[in-house]
Amino acid sequence: MALGAASHGPTLRRSGQGWSSYSLPGQGHSSAATLTTEQPSSGTALLPPHGEGSRKGDLKKNLPHLHPVSIPQLTGHLPRGRNTRETRKTNSKSSRRKSTLCVGAWNIRTLMDNQNCDRPERRTALVGRELLRYSIDIAALSETRLADTGEITEAGAGYTFFWSGKALNERREAGVGFAIRTTLVKNLGSLPRGISDRLMVMRIPLHGKTHLSLISVYAPTMTYTLEEKELFYQNLSKVLRSVPKDDKLLILGDFNARVGRDAQSWPDVIGPHGIGHENTNGQLLLTLCAEHGLTITNTLFQLPDIHKTTWMHPRSKHWHLIDYVIIRRRDIQDVRITRAMRGADCWTDHLLLRCKLSFSIASRHRRQKSDVKKKMDVQKLNEPNTKEALITNLANQLEHLPAEEDYEKAWANFRDVVYDSASLTLGYMTRKHQDWFDNNKEITTLLQEKKEAFTAWLNDKDSQAKRDRLKNIRGKVQTELRQMKDKWWENKAAELQQYADEHNSKKFFASLKDVYGSTPNAMAPVRSANGTLLTEKSNIIQRWSEHFSQLLNRPSQIDQQAIQDMPQRSKP
Repeated sequence: MALGAASHGPTLRRSGQGWSSYSLPGQGHSSAATLTTEQPSSGTALLPPHGEGSRKGDLKKNLPHLHPVSIPQLTGHLPRGRNTRETRKTNSKSSRRKSTLCVGAWNIRTLMDNQNCDRPERRTALVGRELLRYSIDIAALSETRLADTGEITEAGAGYTFFWSGKALNERREAGVGFAIRTTLVKNLGSLPRGISDRLMVMRIPLHGKTHLSLISVYAPTMTYTLEEKELFYQNLSKVLRSVPKDDKLLILGDFNARVGRDAQSWPDVIGPHGIGHENTNGQLLLTLCAEHGLTITNTLFQLPDIHKTTWMHPRSKHWHLIDYVIIRRRDIQDVRITRAMRGADCWTDHLLLRCKLSFSIASRHRRQKSDVKKKMDVQKLNEPNTKEALITNLANQLEHLPAEEDYEKAWANFRDVVYDSASLTLGYMTRKHQDWFDNNKEITTLLQEKKEAFTAWLNDKDSQAKRDRLKNIRGKVQTELRQMKDKWWENKAAELQQYADEHNSKKFFASLKDVYGSTPNAMAPVRSANGTLLTEKSNIIQRWSEHFSQLLNRPSQIDQQAIQDMPQRSKP
């Protein structure tokens, strides 16, 4: 939902106190890199129009009723009998292919960091940790409010964020994106593609030649005109028609629509476990689903209302279901459960919507060398005791080294003795990105206390005492987190200064890497010769080949006569 708030622009590359931004221009977007900016945004909460109820009349197309989906466990018992050998073989092979894929939809209100706002910095780190806590593989994010298109990797949480928004100099009230586990990004045939600031698509490979297409959506609110809403659904319908028919399809996001529970009027579109009454936005969504053979998975499962609704109206205090996970009707057997996770907290008024599916993603494993040597922690040699222990161990081992006439065998024995002695004494290096909030028990305790207060308030939002307790704990957490951060920065600055004074360049640059982190992967915009943005890897590689072929294979422009007329240096 778009609510009034003022936010600062994204600071996305970590440079001490923040991040600098990288962006990839999309269709109709500026090609300039995203810079830090301050852009206010405004909006109005969703209010149902007076006099609206369920849709009158039935669809002309009579389709069978939906029933609650019951998916058998993949490891369940197989059918028995004389003629089930082929069936047993097929089912066993199929079960080995499938694994659970968790997707989510979350309106996070903004991904921009604001130093003056009462919440932790690094919104991407905060969202990433919550997604990791709920084991989300791919999440569709709504209302990101970031400019243009771009990508940023959160090393700590293990997620890569992609977003699509309006240009930097335009008012940004929407914005969509994806948060994908970094381990899955290498499996993508092409990067997520931004259609507009309300639509973004991506495609991932499943087993065999099957693919899964995902669409991240943020629909207009009730305050927009009917023409603007119809234009959005026309664009969404155009995107749906472009998805290959053999692909599995998921549409996730904040639709700002209430579809109600009238399963008789909308058979096979909504299930028997809907909630509330539909409004005009809901009618537009239901019509789109009926046209394209889609089913809203939120309504398929019999759950308590607190696990269905995703947003509470700020004035009426009524909970509504406005965030959805939508799938093709033929694929509803792949959905295991869709429910709202009430414990996820990232300073937003929407709940995280999680959906478990029985898809399997094809992993591409590189063949690892069996003789890869780990790096040893040679820094320990600066300690006199460790250095003396290594010398002693080497001397003892070399005394018992057998004599060999073959030089190759003698060298192999000597190499193994030195390596084994060094590995036993020094150990191996452990590389881990560190930040001021990593591996800090005090921070973990504070955040756990805040989560418990948040959960208690969610269960009883009418309690003023629980609300005040949550507010007090949040203020306490913010104060102590700022103090911890300032202390970490002071210690890190003193450490860097010490290494600089000692002229220890190795430790100096290692500490600088701890501060700045790894270099984020930026999406470099590659366009064709006629200016069309390229997103497919094969097209990008072909374009680079054309570029270097044109650059390096130019005809020579050198005048040979001018070279011959140049005075030559005579030999002595």
